[in-house]
Amino acid sequence: MRKNLINKAVLLLMLFAFAGLQYACVSTKNIPVKPDWLINRPINPSGYIGIGSAAIGTNSSDYQQIAKRNALNDLASEISITISNTSFLHKLAVNDVFTESFDSRTQTSINENLEGYELVSTFADKTTYWAYYTLSKSTYQSLKLARIEKALDNAKSKFTMAKEQKNNHQYHNALILFVKAVEDLKPYLAEPLITNYEGREMYFGNELFNEIYGCISEMKITATHKEVSVRRGQPLDALSLTFVLTDANGNALENIPVAAEFSGNGLINGKAQSDRNGNVSFSIPKIKSKKDTEHFTAKIDLEALLQEATNDFIIKKLLKNINTGSATIQTTIQNPVFYIESTENGLPKDGSVLKKMAEELLVAAVCEMTNEKSEADFVLSISAASKKLEENGKAITLTFDAQIIVKNQQQKTLYQRNITNINATQNTFETANKDVYTKGGEYLKSRVIPDVLSNLFE
Repeated sequence: MRKNLINKAVLLLMLFAFAGLQYACVSTKNIPVKPDWLINRPINPSGYIGIGSAAIGTNSSDYQQIAKRNALNDLASEISITISNTSFLHKLAVNDVFTESFDSRTQTSINENLEGYELVSTFADKTTYWAYYTLSKSTYQSLKLARIEKALDNAKSKFTMAKEQKNNHQYHNALILFVKAVEDLKPYLAEPLITNYEGREMYFGNELFNEIYGCISEMKITATHKEVSVRRGQPLDALSLTFVLTDANGNALENIPVAAEFSGNGLINGKAQSDRNGNVSFSIPKIKSKKDTEHFTAKIDLEALLQEATNDFIIKKLLKNINTGSATIQTTIQNPVFYIESTENGLPKDGSVLKKMAEELLVAAVCEMTNEKSEADFVLSISAASKKLEENGKAITLTFDAQIIVKNQQQKTLYQRNITNINATQNTFETANKDVYTKGGEYLKSRVIPDVLSNLFE
């Protein structure tokens, strides 16, 4: 009996062990085995490889598309970008920082225009999905060449129109079309771009660059006046600040943007375009500089041209550093001339306290004085008077009023101020009169003349 019990126990243990072994085998069979292309990345000399993955999330149904996109990005990264020494980019001798930026954007373009690839295999476990793509190098090159040919056809059409515009002295339109041609070729600016144009074989990128550079170099800007003189506080008008835009043969160029700068500040609008006669003018409402000499410079505004021609950041950055023509007008700044007329009632006949003080203050502010009214740029008129306000026993109070007016040569009033309510109390009329004029002079010095100078020259 005891022996039978032992035999039954042994049998049960064997059955449990066998069941556990079967479960282990089933569990192992449910774990998928990773393919070789996931363990060791394939090497294909005749093609590009791309492998990408995505997490299999419970809330995401597009993990397969994410894995595909990642795989194609991986594939595109294997496609190298080499700048040919006969390319448009090489001709511009761009720096390393720009080249890195161009490579990055070109890589993005490769990703967006990738075609001809094939799905080799996929694999998934419980958490991750993988996709494996390949693209034949010969297929890629064939498709790339077809895209280049299409881009060249579009660019050559604009190139031809641009040359016609240039021959008709329409340099503005010509440059716009040349830049549009660069836009067509943007993904391939590092390529040699060998093509046939008007019966001859050429490196089209080089030819396009030469035309753009030549077009910009041939545009000339000259000043109608090399030197001008102006008094501080006076305007510098358009006749004095006119420039002419021409080509190398002296033909007028219209619609060319020009940017101007004035070293003495005060230029309100420094942007303009040449008219049909090639003229472009600027003006400064008021010269404020205290220097003897300043410079007014106008330059062909290539940045504005590029802004009009393209919205592409890379192309604008690529071309904006080409040197353009400029011209400078030397501006001699003369000190302003004042004539002062004064009526100061209540003072002795030869008395002119306020006039003398005004002269001293204006000369200290780098202004000149004249005794001839017709020679003055500005006429400063002072009309002042003192009168008895109150007399009480031995004390007498005087009040002081004055009006200051500044006019230019055209009799236009530029400044006007009234001084009132200045009083002085003394024992005698003479001392009170002297005191009230002294106070009026202090007001003239601290408030009026600084205000005149600010209004005229700042």
